[in-house]
Amino acid sequence: MAASHHHQGFARGARMLRTALGPAIARHMEDPTVVEVMLNPDGRLWIDRLSEGLSDTGERLLPADGERIVRLVAHHVGAEVHAGAPRVSAELPETGERFEGLLPPVVAAPTFAIRKPAVALFTLAGYVATGIMSASRAEALRLAVASRATILVVGSTSTGKTTLTNALLAGVAKTDDRVVLIEDTRELQCAAPDAASVNHDGRFDFPDARSRQSATGPEAVCIRREIGLSIA
Repeated sequence: MAASHHHQGFARGARMLRTALGPAIARHMEDPTVVEVMLNPDGRLWIDRLSEGLSDTGERLLPADGERIVRLVAHHVGAEVHAGAPRVSAELPETGERFEGLLPPVVAAPTFAIRKPAVALFTLAGYVATGIMSASRAEALRLAVASRATILVVGSTSTGKTTLTNALLAGVAKTDDRVVLIEDTRELQCAAPDAASVNHDGRFDFPDARSRQSATGPEAVCIRREIGLSIA
């Protein structure tokens, strides 16, 4: 009974949080072609659409509204956010969007990005059919997956790293291998019948997680990590 009440309270809080995001953000979150919604410090609301890229929506949020959203997300996931800890990294409840929010003094005004989980999964065949990838490159990747080669997928933000990795994992899922996914934010999807996903909240050391999971006997390990570089 207590667990049921807890779940109901959590679900109610999740609905309240989504309502608090406001109609403009909610509308874009419900649009299947939108993959990310971003608030810049100048108050402009931007979106990233599939096949179209970034665009200014023409909508604006006041700094107070932006801060309210960041604080509400932090409160809902039990995180602290203040001048000494101005960053919130979270996974929105129930629907799984990735939320990254910043408050002053590290930014001039509140800013955040909400990235939706993949709705449609590409396959390597799909990459070829749409002209994104040549048949020979797709075949090379298929062979790499089949031979259990180490594959490194790198690139800047919003360049399709996760989409490509999910396409590769679709190939892994056709094997009998045990698959372990190690992520700093949950985004990878693998339909393998014997699969485990580690770290939904970022509180672990990657080398330690890798060594611990090795003890469980995985035959395929996929590590996803966002790394920021600072150039002086």
